[in-house]
Amino acid sequence: MKKNIFCGILLVLAAVIVIGSVTVLGPCIHEDGSEAPCTSAGRAVLCVGCVLAALAVLILFIRKPSVRMILFFSSLCAAAAGIALPGTIFPLCRMDTMHCRAVMKPAMIILFASELIVSVCGIIVERNKIRREKV
Repeated sequence: MKKNIFCGILLVLAAVIVIGSVTVLGPCIHEDGSEAPCTSAGRAVLCVGCVLAALAVLILFIRKPSVRMILFFSSLCAAAAGIALPGTIFPLCRMDTMHCRAVMKPAMIILFASELIVSVCGIIVERNKIRREKV
């Protein structure tokens, strides 16, 4: 059970990112149906969230510590990229009161930073398992 705690947390956080990016934490929605400048950032966040969910599922089923450590490192890289998506890599709306700047960007930074921290913890745990196997 203990060995699956970090991948479980990663999976839950990825699910919150994916579901949130298409619901309450997503980009701005115009009443006339046109796309806002932040729509591409919302799609990119959704894609990175799906990648993180897939990595968490792989970590859940793979038992070899060295492979799990590589997958945790991959999720760390994806989370670091996710932090930079809204506002840095992809543009957001110009007004600070728009939903993408007021809600989406801070929420995604917090969620991706949480993914990054959990990934670092997972890497440390897997590294310790590898060291114990060598002794």
